[in-house]
Formats: sequence, C-alpha cells, structure tokens
Amino acid sequence: MSRHTSTPAIAAALAATLFGPTACTTAEAAPTPHAADNPRPGAAGLGDRLHPGLGNGGYDVRHYDLNLRFTKDLKQYTATSTVQARASRALSRFNLDLTGTTVREVTVDGRTARWSRSGEELRVTPAVPLRRGERFTVRVRIQAPVLDPRQAAQLGTGTVVGMFRDASWVQTINQPSGAHRIAALADHPAQKAPATITITAPSRLNSIANGELTATRREGAYTTRRFENRHKLATELLQIGVGPFTVVHKKGPHGIKLRYALPTDQARAIEPQLNKTVPEAIRFLEDRLGRGSFPLRTYGVYATPMGGELETQSLTLLDAGGLTPEGFADNGTDGVVEHEISHEYFGNSVSPRRWSDLWLNEGHAVYYQTLWAAEHHTISVNVPDLLGRGIRLLAPIRATPTRSASCRG
Repeated sequence: MSRHTSTPAIAAALAATLFGPTACTTAEAAPTPHAADNPRPGAAGLGDRLHPGLGNGGYDVRHYDLNLRFTKDLKQYTATSTVQARASRALSRFNLDLTGTTVREVTVDGRTARWSRSGEELRVTPAVPLRRGERFTVRVRIQAPVLDPRQAAQLGTGTVVGMFRDASWVQTINQPSGAHRIAALADHPAQKAPATITITAPSRLNSIANGELTATRREGAYTTRRFENRHKLATELLQIGVGPFTVVHKKGPHGIKLRYALPTDQARAIEPQLNKTVPEAIRFLEDRLGRGSFPLRTYGVYATPMGGELETQSLTLLDAGGLTPEGFADNGTDGVVEHEISHEYFGNSVSPRRWSDLWLNEGHAVYYQTLWAAEHHTISVNVPDLLGRGIRLLAPIRATPTRSASCRG
C-alpha cells in the first residue's frame, strides 16, 4: 500500500534491510502428542496482536479455490470457496473467517457438515472428526451483494474494504481483513497458499484476477475465466476485477509476462506510461536485489476509475486517472508504481507472520521508492544518517526476534 514518505519511515526501512523480513510460518505450533490425538475445536483466530480474530487454528491451508459468479447487473454474486488443508491436530470442529454473506451449503470431503456462525467466524463440524495430519477439503457456497463504495465504507472498518462496485466496475481492497467479506477463507497472511480463481461475469464485460489466465469459456451472455496462482497467495492480496477494460500483454525484462487491464476508453493514453515505467522499475529492483530475482513470472496492473493503490499480488491495483500523462506528471505516479512493485518482494513473496510486522513490508517499499525518487527526481538522500536513525528507532523492536524465510512458492 502506498504511504507518504517521511524521514522516520525511510530510516526504519533502511534499518529493516539489516534485520530482514518476517517469516512465513504455519498456522500454529505442533501440539503435544497427547493433545493432538484428542479431537477438540480449532482456535477461532491465530492470536494476532492487532487482529486476533483473523486466521484459524488447528490446520494448515494447502490450496484455495475460489469460484465466483456475478449477476448481469453486478449487484449480486455467488461464491464457492474450496479450501484444501491438513489438520495440525485432531479436530472435532474448525473455523473459517466469513462475514456479510448468506451461507447456502457447507461440506467437508464431500459430506454435508453442520455449521454455525459467531461474529465473523464460520464454525464447521465435519460428520467425522479429523485426525491429526489428515488432509481434508471444506467447501462453502455463499451468496452476497456487491456493495457500492458508500456501503462498503459503512462496515465499521473506517475504510472501504472487501469487494465493491461502481456502475460496471468491480474491484477489491482486502488489506487487512476484506477477503472474508467475499468468501469463506482463512484470512491471515500466515495461512497463505496457492490459489485458483474462477470468475463468471457478463460477456459484455471483461474479468481478471491474480495469477495467469489458463482457461476462457463463453456461454452466451456469460464468460468464465480461470486464473492460476502457483505461488502462495495471502488472502489480503486477492484481486477480483470485472469491468469495461482491455487487457494489454507485453514482455518484461528477461521474459516476465506483463499484462495491463486498462479502461478501454483510456487504454491508449495510459499504456505508454506503463510500457516505460513498469519494466524500468523491475530492472531497478533487480539491479539492487539480484538479476532474475523478481518473484513472479507474470506481473500486471489493474487500473480502475474507482481508484486505490494496493499491492494485490501479480496484479497491482492503481487509479486510472493517475496513470494518464497528466496524472503521471502531477502526482509522481512513477514512484507509486515502483513502491507497489517492490511489494512483490516484500509483503507478497515474503509475508508478515503477524500484522504488527507490516512496517517491514512498507519500510522496504518506502526505501526503494525513495531511492527511485533520488535517481529519477534528484531528491537528496543521506543514507548513513537515515540508517543510523533507523537503528535507533528499531532498538525496542529488536528485542522480539523474527525468523526470516523465503515464501516464494
């Protein structure tokens, strides 16, 4: 997510480079053998200090499959989320995160399961308790409205979050907790997994999501597109796009596949800025982080008139107005593009295991955005001074060590 640049933020980012990003971890530590053999309910959250109710205990997610179908007017949709997981201990019951929807059906391994709701939790009781180490598949079918921005902003979060619609456009902003307003998921970065996203939408419109387009099927007034994410995807980085846009395909540095979903009536005005800036920004990062180090083989931009800037994995959300020649010149949008692309390394490939570590994502992004600005807009940066300030700022935080790990796949 884009942030205003400030000296303390840059300093913290520089120091963060010394100490490294946070680790991806499994959902919860392995229990003792005795506890693991006695089925009991899984925890309703991972105990995150900032968002204790997000995520769920008792299992590790192995794969997400999300299938959405929109009505012709885009005001309603149905979604089936299929979560493949492995029980980290014996479970009599487990939870998924879900709110703002109507549940139609829940199954575990193809058998109807009992379920109940409590706050933003969906409690699922399988017909037979799950053994420790057992792989299982839970499928939840829901129905829900697609909110307009005003309705989405009234959800009590203080910001527009989740999936929302304006006229013929649909987009998502899920950081930190919007994904479980769309479908039943384990909505915490510690439970990231590869994902398949299938969208069925009116054929008069286009659709797009994270990952690579692997199949398209048109059936009269509706068209279905399937997107595959082979790299692990945190649910807060989920992007679902529907609208009157055109997808432009390009080749990036050393064969990276680039795709830009642009409003059809603005595509010719926006494309030149992206054609120049995106490849240059990727090379800028690889010059500093290693040639060929970019975490993905497919990267793109989803530009909408509703706006927003968010590092949705492999498909950065950007404001279409800011990508026009005028917007690029007035708003310093090239720095925003660099900031969001850097998140493909910091925040997406390597994700926080707790939300209080989000500053590591943003610190690195602000750091590289500032280096970009220094090189492209002659902004002076005193690196030794900022590094010293950052180390002093981080002194209390270093008392809580974090393990580093690559979570690229």
